[in-house]
Amino acid sequence: MDTLVPVHIGLMGHIDHGKTALARAISDHVSTAGLDKHPQSKERGITIDLGFTMFVLDKYLVTLVDAPGHADLIRSVVAGANIIDTAILTVAADEGPKVQTGEHLLVLRSLDIDSVVIAITKSELVDDKRLAEVEDKMMKIVEEAGFTRSEYVKVSSHTGLGIDNLRKALLKVIVPRTRSVEGPVLMPIDHAFSVKGHGTVVTGTILRGHLSTNDPVEFSPTGLTSKVRSIQTFGSSRLEASGGDRVGVNISEIDPIQISRGDYLSTPKTIPISDAVLINTKINPLYHGRITKKMVISVAIGMPMTTAQIIPFDVQNGQRVVLDEVKAREFEAALVLQRPIAIDASAIVLLLRTDLPPTEMRIIGSGRISEIKEKIILNKRKIRVGKVQRIRDDDVLVEGLASSKSVAETIIEARVSSVSGAVGIIRSPFGTRGVVSVSFDTDIRKDDEVHYERLVEEEYSFGP
Repeated sequence: MDTLVPVHIGLMGHIDHGKTALARAISDHVSTAGLDKHPQSKERGITIDLGFTMFVLDKYLVTLVDAPGHADLIRSVVAGANIIDTAILTVAADEGPKVQTGEHLLVLRSLDIDSVVIAITKSELVDDKRLAEVEDKMMKIVEEAGFTRSEYVKVSSHTGLGIDNLRKALLKVIVPRTRSVEGPVLMPIDHAFSVKGHGTVVTGTILRGHLSTNDPVEFSPTGLTSKVRSIQTFGSSRLEASGGDRVGVNISEIDPIQISRGDYLSTPKTIPISDAVLINTKINPLYHGRITKKMVISVAIGMPMTTAQIIPFDVQNGQRVVLDEVKAREFEAALVLQRPIAIDASAIVLLLRTDLPPTEMRIIGSGRISEIKEKIILNKRKIRVGKVQRIRDDDVLVEGLASSKSVAETIIEARVSSVSGAVGIIRSPFGTRGVVSVSFDTDIRKDDEVHYERLVEEEYSFGP
């Protein structure tokens, strides 16, 4: 097993489109929550949690990451997509593509996954004409979504039809991610549980670095520390693991209830914890909602997901100036998180509207982290309104732009504008009451309003 190349393949699709049956048909080994082991999964008859199964494919050791198809469980889909190299998207032949079919494709593309295998499931239920219609429709959807490599396979988990073709199709699209195998370890945790006689086990995919038995590790953002007792990959014990490996890690002296999905296992003191980041954002072209200052959204930064307020800004003369609303498809923004999380600076940030119904586009867009901040300080525009007091031969006296002579002295050479369109420069104070002398570039009317805009630093925190 150590000689095989580890790859992770996401298994996605609309509810009841045959994901779990397909995982059962293609997999050799089942691990954490695999094949709907979760009690509520059995009770409700749907996948409600991430499941992990394994099979060997040529030179690859494949971890199949089965993500829930129900619209309400989009958070788990995002969590699964963060650790995969490529994906299988199931589409039932009798029903065809649904809303979540497109949503899952957008999650994949937003996270820079550009290859996919479309598995047209339940093919035994329809005739060849219907199969061709579904394949043609999916080809158009996948092309519009921007995938560079795609394969299409008709399968039936019930009869076994097409399973071998699915394996061949996967070999055509698999390109393992480049993963660093040296240095500090970083692993997002997807499950934590107790094993009788062994204590706590956490499972996840190592994003980068190297892990050995007896290594000290830290859990972020809690700051809890522990030591690695043992490491396994799908039941096989190993002394060490590295970037790309799917592992279960037995740790000491920590209760599993202290660990949450999205926490990180890492080399101590190597991952920052914060509730504030700056990002470069790209908006999903299918999202047509508004993006306004301090709008509350859901944010996935790697596997951790939390609520955040987004604050778009523009850079003007080196100053970050807050925008009340943004309509550009690419912009910079601050994210003020509801709670501090461990932040992998290389992770893609996914922006979602989980408050919207699944019939609407919920994927806002994605972004890259430009800075991790201790606090968010941006510049806010403030406008002071003055009034023309007197028009003289060489200048215009304006009152109301400053409260005193000392304040007036601080805004000399500042640019102002009138409601009639004249632009002026403040030249000097006049008198002691804050009146200023202004030179305008064109004629101005008596009693015109004059506006002076200035930037004021403001610190932003999550809240009203």
